[in-house]
Amino acid sequence: MFLEPLLWGLFSLGGFITAFLFPITLFLLFFAAPFGLWPTDPAAYSVFVQRWQEPLVRVFFFVLIGGSLFHGTHRLKFMLVDAGLRGPGVQAFLDIILNAVAILGSLAALYYAVRGWLF
Repeated sequence: MFLEPLLWGLFSLGGFITAFLFPITLFLLFFAAPFGLWPTDPAAYSVFVQRWQEPLVRVFFFVLIGGSLFHGTHRLKFMLVDAGLRGPGVQAFLDIILNAVAILGSLAALYYAVRGWLF
């Protein structure tokens, strides 16, 4: 099946993103500013709106959300299989539902990332 290597690649990319970029984002947004390690509060609405206009910030959040969704849904599928949801029909159903969640979530993130550029 040609789709399986693509999904494993997205899982791997999502794992990297979740392991390396997500903690840095959480640190900057929720710890650095309150403890005075960052000059402004990046979680403040006015600062976030100002930064959101920059293309790299939009791409960063799209990659962060999309990659984390693919990684998380793939892990959830195998946790459910290990918990006892077995059988070819059940696994196919989980594949369809969880990959649809990851794809639709990534498309929603892409929509919000390009919304200010295209329309």
